[in-house]
Amino acid sequence: MRFLCLHGHGTSAAIFTMQTAALRYELGSNHTYDFVEGVRLADMAPGLESMSNPDGAHYAYFDLYSPSDFITALDQLEEYIDAEGPFDGVLAFSQGAGLAAMHIVRKSLEGYNPPFKCAILFSSNEVYDPNAWLEHGVTQPLDTRVYGRPITIPTAIIYGEKDPYRDRSQRIAKLCDPEKVFVLQHPGQHEVPGLSVKESVPEIVKVMKRVITQATLQY
Repeated sequence: MRFLCLHGHGTSAAIFTMQTAALRYELGSNHTYDFVEGVRLADMAPGLESMSNPDGAHYAYFDLYSPSDFITALDQLEEYIDAEGPFDGVLAFSQGAGLAAMHIVRKSLEGYNPPFKCAILFSSNEVYDPNAWLEHGVTQPLDTRVYGRPITIPTAIIYGEKDPYRDRSQRIAKLCDPEKVFVLQHPGQHEVPGLSVKESVPEIVKVMKRVITQATLQY
């Protein structure tokens, strides 16, 4: 499978490459990965001192405090996929995971087929309602009572039990088809297990393989 890889806020494509190295190694050599960098400069995210220099370049896909910026980021992501895709799956962390989930939801709400065959989302940010911004100019979490479960592809939701934002991942799980979502909570925090929380790597890889297998059988 060919995966589109989206990093977290305040990191970079190079950092996400390092963060996912152990997981990708355990998945085997049958997959390829395209790491896409955000377009906005950002302060380095906390906890990356062993992988990066605070004075180096770190990026985000959109400004957390700009109500319109996430729609622009969605448009840019769609343009990239149209130009460089197709991609079989998406592998993403934090802001990148939220952006990937929003893109999947947006395409569903617009009546299109899913843009990916599967999604693997680590410690995802919130999924905002794209229609709320387009129609009313506001950002608000997607309401499952209104939109149901618009994520219909096999999806892995992975987050840490000590992650202060774990409720966001839990809400995304509710947007997914219950027969195609695999939720795993590891003992860590807001992070991609591999360089840390190493004991969780085998279990996480099993979940990732389940998602990939289900997607392969489905498509």
